[in-house]
Amino acid sequence: MNPLEARYRRLLACYPRDHRARHEDEMIGVLLAGACPGQTWPPPADVADLLWGALRVHGRRAFGPVSASAWRDGAAVAVALWPFLILVSTLVTQLLLTAESVRYVGIAVLGRPAWVVFVSEAVAAAALPVLAVSLGRRWIALLGVVAFVLYATRHPYLLDLDTLMAPNHGPVLLAETAAPVIAFLPAAYRAIRLVPRRAFLVWGPLAVAGLTAAKGIVRWVDVPLHQDVAAWKAVPWLVVVAPAAGFACRSAVGRRAALILFLPAAALGDLGDLPFVPTSTALAQLGCAALAFAAAAVLTHRRRGPVAPAG
Repeated sequence: MNPLEARYRRLLACYPRDHRARHEDEMIGVLLAGACPGQTWPPPADVADLLWGALRVHGRRAFGPVSASAWRDGAAVAVALWPFLILVSTLVTQLLLTAESVRYVGIAVLGRPAWVVFVSEAVAAAALPVLAVSLGRRWIALLGVVAFVLYATRHPYLLDLDTLMAPNHGPVLLAETAAPVIAFLPAAYRAIRLVPRRAFLVWGPLAVAGLTAAKGIVRWVDVPLHQDVAAWKAVPWLVVVAPAAGFACRSAVGRRAALILFLPAAALGDLGDLPFVPTSTALAQLGCAALAFAAAAVLTHRRRGPVAPAG
């Protein structure tokens, strides 16, 4: 293989694998036939044309009519996964509240029935939608709505407009609202079966640990004295989310589900405070989130390859 052909083949690696299998040799033949004698580098026009062609092929597959079913299934997976993310967030919030209470009051607080109820009722309200989705039981979804209404009645601040805009509370209401919809849509609780059960067993504890570290940085570090901390507070959470996103990106459905969940999941790491932080900090936060997602997707794609046609 001469240097020119090798460089053309590296450019063609931008195209989907199955597209290359069908057309690569033909495209290489046309490109080499138009090359000048002794030429070793592709001309800029050919480079631009090949890259633009790769972008168009990926675009047609990602957003064209052929991808409609993948988007539909990806949206179903994303909606079905949302209560799981909210359960993780609720567990972390209650763990941090417990840790703070023990820190300031003492371990005796754990023996107070009122405190145990205060901590556990939020977890129970968040767990019911997860059970409804994972088991496909409509009555559990309705029970989850009742539990959330009772919980909101005891804590009416959860329904205040300012509270709903906060990343720790608004998503909870969304999860509780979505749970009955999910349970009454067979496509949604069928979609959750696309995620291997062992993935939840591995990712769940890691997610709790990562999000606890991310939120703990904000709670226990004096951010006004360490403004730079705000730019990195979500990194532990993103480190956990990135492998999950990378695993999801092995398939066309998973890529779309990960894309739909990207910003909501990032908000759980307290990226939801973006309107209230300096522009430089906001860009740093978004940059961390985007790099973590992209790196996991690329590494997974290179090591194992997609399990479904690219798109």
